[in-house]
Amino acid sequence: MRKQIFKAIADALSAIPEVQFVDLWNNQVQLLNGGSAFPMNAVFVEFEVMEWKQQNMGARRGSLAVRLHVVTRAVPTHGHTDPRMVEALAVFDLLDTISATMHGLRGENFSGFMLTTSATNHDHAEIVENVERYVCGVQDITAMRPARIVSGLSAEVSQTQ
Repeated sequence: MRKQIFKAIADALSAIPEVQFVDLWNNQVQLLNGGSAFPMNAVFVEFEVMEWKQQNMGARRGSLAVRLHVVTRAVPTHGHTDPRMVEALAVFDLLDTISATMHGLRGENFSGFMLTTSATNHDHAEIVENVERYVCGVQDITAMRPARIVSGLSAEVSQTQ
């Protein structure tokens, strides 16, 4: 189920011309030592902890939260009148485009994503990391038994009675 959701997010985000790279989150921004191991603008998908509610026959339902770590190059500026401010603020246009792309993105076993929080992390010298948190409802059916096995067991039980 997470594989399906990651692929849906990656396909949707990679269609945005400004997004050059999409991958799973593995704390990549902490590992940068003066250079980047990935092209920018990059988006990393982090799956938060999920709590499941069990349903019948092995199905389960829950709420999924993903954090999109949007990593862009920092544009140094000196005050709001700096001519580079337009370039520095372009990251917020990118976030708006990502939001429009993610809003309502849905698939076979997950409902539409909704943005819940946004945070900007300026704690890096050459990059800016924005973290956008989205939630959706999910249903995982990977543990469900095929119907023929369940009905076969029912047939066996009724024959022995």
